[in-house]
Amino acid sequence: MTNAMHYFRYAKPCDQDEIIRLVKENSRWFSHLSDNHFINKINNKECIYENGVLITFKILSNDFKLGTYVIKAGNTVLEQLIKNKEKSNSDLVKHVFIKFLNCVSGYVYLAVNTQNYRAINFYNNMNMEKVGKTKLDYKDDKSLFVEGYVYKSKKVITF
Repeated sequence: MTNAMHYFRYAKPCDQDEIIRLVKENSRWFSHLSDNHFINKINNKECIYENGVLITFKILSNDFKLGTYVIKAGNTVLEQLIKNKEKSNSDLVKHVFIKFLNCVSGYVYLAVNTQNYRAINFYNNMNMEKVGKTKLDYKDDKSLFVEGYVYKSKKVITF
C-alpha cells in the first residue's frame, strides 16, 4: 500500500448495513458474494467508501488468478466498484476512481462480465486497456462460468 492510500475514507463497521444494501441493489452483478465478503473487506481495510462510491480491492503479494488470467504480484485487483445513487454522481465516481488508480500499488486489474455494458463503457471511458478475456465463476455453483474481460489501468494524473 502506498502512502497516498491513507487519504481515502475507508469503510467502517458503521457503514456495513449501507454497503450490504448497495450490494443487494446490484445483485445482478454481485449475487455470488456473501455479506461476510464485505465485512472481511471492511475489517482488512480493503474497502473504500468515499462520497457514495464503494471500492473493494486486493493488493497482491503473490501472483493471482483472475478467472483464467494471471496477474503478477505487486499489482492491485479492483474487486467491486458500486455507486450509491443517493449519495454520489458520475463525476464523483470518476474522481474517486482516478484517485484510486493513482494511489494504488502497481497497475489496477479487474474483470467485468461481458454483459455488464455500463461497467464496460465506464472502464473504456476511463482509458483502461482491455488485456484479455477470462471465465469467471459467478454463481454459487462453481461449475457455472460467465465470460469476462480483463482490464488493466494506465496511470492517470488528471482530476
